[in-house]
Amino acid sequence: MTLRTLVASALVLLLGTTSAVAQQQTGEIFGKATDTSGAVLPGATVTVAGPALIQPRVAITSETGTYRVPELPIGAYTVTFELAGFRTMAMQDIRITIGFRAQINAAMELSTVQETVTVSGASPLVDTREVGTSSTFDLETMQNIPSARDPWVMLERAPGIFMDRANVGGNQSGQQSGYISRGSSTGNNKWSIDGVDITDMAATGASPIYYDFDMLEEMQVTTGGADVTQQTGGVGINLVTKSGTDRLKGNARYLVTDDSMQGDNITPELKAQGAGSGAPIQNIKDYGFDVGGPIMKSKLWYWGSYGTQDIKTGVVGFYKNTPECRPNGQPLNSRTADTELLRSCLETDLTTLNNYNWKITWVPFTNNRFNFQNTWAEKVRNARDASDLRPIETTYRQKAVDSAFGTFGWLTGPSPFWKAADQHVINDKWLVDVMWAHLGNNFVLDFHEDDLAAVQPAFETTTSAYARSFQASTFMRPTNSLDVVSSYFMPAKMGGDHSFKFGYRWRSAHSTSLNHRGGYVYSRFTNGVPNSAEIWRDGNSVSHLDTHAIYVQDTYTHKKFTLNVGLRLDRQDDAALAGRVPENPFFPTLMPAIDFQGADAGVVWNDLSPRVGVTYDLKGDGKTIFSSSYATYYGQMAPGQLSNQLAATGAVFVRYPWTDTNGDKFVQPNEVNTSVPFLAKDVNYDPANPTSTTSPTRVDPDVKNDRTREFIAGFDRQVGSQMAFGASYIWRKYDNYLWNDRDNWTSANYRGVDYTATGCPAGARCEPITYYEPTSQLPSANIYTNRPDRYRDFNGFELTFAKRMSSRWSASASYAYNNAVEHFGTAALEDPTCVADVCAGDFQYAPESAGSGIGNVFQNSKWLAKASGRVQLPWDFNLAGNVGSRQGFPFPQSILTPNRANGGGQAQVLLDPMGEVRYDTSLLMDFRVDRPFHFGSVTLIPALDLFNLTNSNTVGAMNRQQAAANANTVSGILPPRVARFGITARW
Repeated sequence: MTLRTLVASALVLLLGTTSAVAQQQTGEIFGKATDTSGAVLPGATVTVAGPALIQPRVAITSETGTYRVPELPIGAYTVTFELAGFRTMAMQDIRITIGFRAQINAAMELSTVQETVTVSGASPLVDTREVGTSSTFDLETMQNIPSARDPWVMLERAPGIFMDRANVGGNQSGQQSGYISRGSSTGNNKWSIDGVDITDMAATGASPIYYDFDMLEEMQVTTGGADVTQQTGGVGINLVTKSGTDRLKGNARYLVTDDSMQGDNITPELKAQGAGSGAPIQNIKDYGFDVGGPIMKSKLWYWGSYGTQDIKTGVVGFYKNTPECRPNGQPLNSRTADTELLRSCLETDLTTLNNYNWKITWVPFTNNRFNFQNTWAEKVRNARDASDLRPIETTYRQKAVDSAFGTFGWLTGPSPFWKAADQHVINDKWLVDVMWAHLGNNFVLDFHEDDLAAVQPAFETTTSAYARSFQASTFMRPTNSLDVVSSYFMPAKMGGDHSFKFGYRWRSAHSTSLNHRGGYVYSRFTNGVPNSAEIWRDGNSVSHLDTHAIYVQDTYTHKKFTLNVGLRLDRQDDAALAGRVPENPFFPTLMPAIDFQGADAGVVWNDLSPRVGVTYDLKGDGKTIFSSSYATYYGQMAPGQLSNQLAATGAVFVRYPWTDTNGDKFVQPNEVNTSVPFLAKDVNYDPANPTSTTSPTRVDPDVKNDRTREFIAGFDRQVGSQMAFGASYIWRKYDNYLWNDRDNWTSANYRGVDYTATGCPAGARCEPITYYEPTSQLPSANIYTNRPDRYRDFNGFELTFAKRMSSRWSASASYAYNNAVEHFGTAALEDPTCVADVCAGDFQYAPESAGSGIGNVFQNSKWLAKASGRVQLPWDFNLAGNVGSRQGFPFPQSILTPNRANGGGQAQVLLDPMGEVRYDTSLLMDFRVDRPFHFGSVTLIPALDLFNLTNSNTVGAMNRQQAAANANTVSGILPPRVARFGITARW
């Protein structure tokens, strides 16, 4: 049995539990006071105090002896029960994490003497009111378990989530990793920071900024059963930043990873597949500090941080443009050249992340808490999207937008985040939070050199390789939001206690996207022979979105039974705003200038989302919980998602045959045959009416938002005081998908064509295929509407285990089984050609990840196993490890069709059902050893981290087009084993 199989099998046997909530930054403590006979004690004073509170919170038990203290900042608390005639009870070290509701009961003893009974180790692990699934990563876990130190790495450790890439030692920390959970689409993921939704609404579901890992106090990942505070059914990521306290605290670090500290994982077999250079880390530096403390004790606190990550990596096949590395203009042969030479020839893919944060916390008067904070997040790249198919002249330079486009620090410059919040405790049963925020998300993806704006890119259709130039874009995506959230505790009504939550959220999102393609034309080649000209017009798309949400939720508790009932209403309305786009100077008749006056689709989405959940505390001790929930979620609209369908201001293209008459490999207007039908075109462009300021698309007035329905059944069991197990079954159904449906056009308008590709290299598959092409010219007129007979079903289960630090060790583990099946019925198809994302019948859902430098990766794993842990050894040494394994992703080998008749374009036809052919199982192990040294109030912690401990060389991507010179060539692989040395100072 191999080590990989052994580890994966062992993980399958581990069980566990997590608590789950939706978007929030706090937790709560609730419970009951009784005497030792079980009789309830009304009127007892319950005081909750801890370092995270400037002032203690106080509640009085109700006539049924119950109390509730909501919206507590994360941290450790002491809960004290006091009542005349009874001994005072103090429960110490009650740990509150994001969204966790700790049930703390007190059985108070009669006493005529004033004395206090102190109880330690009473902090629960199971949330008796939770009906969903989530994972919480506290500060100890984030700092002490080996990781590449970014939120996406922690996402990877949550049960049931798989990433589109492996971040080994930080080699991918300058990218946003794509991730999938329970068959959901990435467009419905949610990001929040300190209780504010900051999701990028233009790149829907993405994070708008990058983070300094040491700015985070805690992180929570919700994968299902979200309450009414979360709109969508996607993954919810909650980040909570650090704050000041009454004690001066700080942290500083310097970490370094270098190519001199890494191995070589390229075997002769992999070298024969073109992976000769591997994907080595060249150098990574991670340094910064944070500090916080009192300005006025018990009145005014401050906190601030600075962090930089300087990341230099090599990318498979991404070589320097020098005579040694590109002899005769061609890259080195990665199958035969010496590995050290190949590594020395790798260009540097450089990312620099700079992050600045500050926060003020103030108590202006009793029972009131005010916060004001600011973040500046800067990302600079020299070669974004570097790959074997994108040499350096075709990559982007990434930077912040210049202040010429808007106010620096608000719309432009390093993306700024501003937030003000006020919390007021009206009484021991009623609390109100108000939060305002602004985020000035912006960035530029520029040509690698300025003069490349006038150079036509060259594109080889068989290999998908670019050359000469590419494109440039400017993005400004500011958002503003206001949240008002109130909680109210109503005990002893209708036979039980009610915990109400009410909320209102307003958020506006504005989006400006500018785009220019090099030289206004793409020169397209097939096996080096001029094929077609793709003629572009620049883009100037401006749109706006307003969203309003109101929600209400009641958590009703009666003895061992808890019922959660909630309802949420979302209103989403967008508009396409006016904009002018210049003509294509080489093809002004085909692509004239347009002056768009703006448009509104006239459709407003008003979606009502019910949520209901039940928990039952089997023994009444908060340790054995059965739970079940049902929820409906709706998608989040992007700015212009509907109204931009009517606009012609986005970058659009049309493709015509091209004959390179003068042999210079650049398109000249007189070499393009525009008198024949187009080969392909953008859906928002009509060659028959090129001067139209609107697109040929209409919006269905009855179009509906995409929908997710979910059912979860769960079981959680706390064993002792430090360990818990859990299991969940999850069912989901996704429907109401959207598409552009061409007028009077169905699969009956296509004919089958049998085709056998030629020129396949050794080892490639060139078996016969059938593709489909239109029988008449593809129409332009279409309607944006819901796609009939298309849906996705998900069935899966998760097993989890958690043990917090005790007896000198801690651990967590999970196993997840996923089965996400796409369904396309006959009515869902126009073009019957079977491609990766659209194919008749049922197949595994495996969306392609094509962003942030990763392409040709199809995300689908039917099983995942994960574990991490830490052991405290003698002499103050600490050992920690992390291991993850999953089924290999699909490798959907395909054949590229010729240009299909009547505007059908080209298509990559699948040779096998999605998921039938897969890469090898992935196994990644990391290891850490550290030892603290104490010097008065300062602790120094030198540490050694080893990433990819087994020097695994799992292939992550290969070129799937079989009738191409680069068929089955490795384009993505794990970096080799590498060490990181670092030192951290804490005080």
